[in-house]
Amino acid sequence: MPATLAELWLDRARTHPDDPAVDDGRGRLTWGELLPRVRAVGAALEEAGVGPGDVVVLQATNTVEWVLVAGGVHLLGATLAPLGAEEPVVARREYAGRVGARVVVAEVPVERELALAEVCGRAAAGPVAGPVAGPVAGPAGPAVLLATSGTAGHRSTVAMDHDVLVRLYADVAVMLDVTRSDRLLGVVPLAHSFGFNGLLVLALLTGASLRLVPHRDRDALAGLVRDSGATIVAGPPTLLHDLAAGVPDGAGLGPQVRLFMTGATEVRPDVLLPMAARVGIPRVSSGYGLTQTCGTVAICPDIGRLAADGHARMTLVPGVEVLVVDAAGTPVAPGARGRVLTRGYQVAVPTDAEGWLATGDEGHVHPDGTLCVTGRVDDQLVVSGFNVDPARVEQALIRSRYVDQVAVVGVPDPRRGHRLVAVAVPCDGADADGRNDAEVLAQARAVLAGYEVPDTVVWMDALPHTTTGKLSRAAVRGLLAARLEEHDQED
Repeated sequence: MPATLAELWLDRARTHPDDPAVDDGRGRLTWGELLPRVRAVGAALEEAGVGPGDVVVLQATNTVEWVLVAGGVHLLGATLAPLGAEEPVVARREYAGRVGARVVVAEVPVERELALAEVCGRAAAGPVAGPVAGPVAGPAGPAVLLATSGTAGHRSTVAMDHDVLVRLYADVAVMLDVTRSDRLLGVVPLAHSFGFNGLLVLALLTGASLRLVPHRDRDALAGLVRDSGATIVAGPPTLLHDLAAGVPDGAGLGPQVRLFMTGATEVRPDVLLPMAARVGIPRVSSGYGLTQTCGTVAICPDIGRLAADGHARMTLVPGVEVLVVDAAGTPVAPGARGRVLTRGYQVAVPTDAEGWLATGDEGHVHPDGTLCVTGRVDDQLVVSGFNVDPARVEQALIRSRYVDQVAVVGVPDPRRGHRLVAVAVPCDGADADGRNDAEVLAQARAVLAGYEVPDTVVWMDALPHTTTGKLSRAAVRGLLAARLEEHDQED
């Protein structure tokens, strides 16, 4: 097994040169065509000063150019640090400074950044000559740095090593029987752990092809799946909701789609399986993991067959351990619910000296060792497959001249998992007409990703606190539920 992602780029071009590799609706490249273009992009980055061990920040939508830059970075022995396309410029600049980026490549660059179109211009100019095999720089650092929400209200990064990703997703490919003949539909952003690891790395390992989706259109999604020839559709549960809503009864997506591959804190087979049946997808798999675990801890290859008490029963990836403990940290008996800890070679950010990571999730382990995850035990929320830290959102909202105090909570949403609501106390002197919801949310939108911006603002006279002065999110959720129920009754 190759030890680095760079070696995988070379292997695919050598072993499957004529197989389709990637397209984004504008053009298609085989693995043999892709490699020389990746080399050309690597040369352009090298001219910009990038070498082994350097960090390259990349912000772009899911396009062929995104893949070319990723490959060019890896052939140089550098580290890729992608950022979601929705992130504002101020967040990109802050992130680049924090990771020590040598260069920033963006679709819409600002001063001292590289334009994606220019970096990829040499590769797009025409056929590029170059050997299929050839020397690549040995990595002087991790393969990728992926951003994740931090518990202290700021964004942290997780470094993922080449050999860890190769080992982990080689096992995932076997557990999900992904092969060279598969075609993966890439709606999930490649800057996200699910997209980078669960799509791009999986394709590099197996030789499967990628159909990237630069811009998600709910109304066009079902037609895109049919026309793409995808055999595997990957994304959060939200995506299956959208597909089911866009397919007339009995129409289906066509016989080629064999698997919907998803992952979330809590996957409910009773909700997802009827939707899969509606669109004609015979199997739904569920993966569990965090960015801090390089994306994967356990896999349920078929939630229709392997479910218990309404939850997917997942098999741990080889080399990974799970421990379920109570609030005091004492291990609980098999079948008893508690806090999920995990340990293994793929845990990039352990939280104790013994290598265990406290996931913040609740679950239980069956006597046969399979894991069920049943919910969250901390305040972090999941919106459309993305982790959202309420403290980070609150820090953005509190900057408004209208807001004195604010708490962000999640309201269950059948499509997105959670819908964000900001419960705010207005500043002194701000009457009902002075509570400008649109301005509050617009100001937050300037510094947050789209999925982090609340859907609405609910104004209250005060927020509940514990006896020690800490904000009581449980009490906020209760007040919000009462307010929404009262509003529904009035309607």
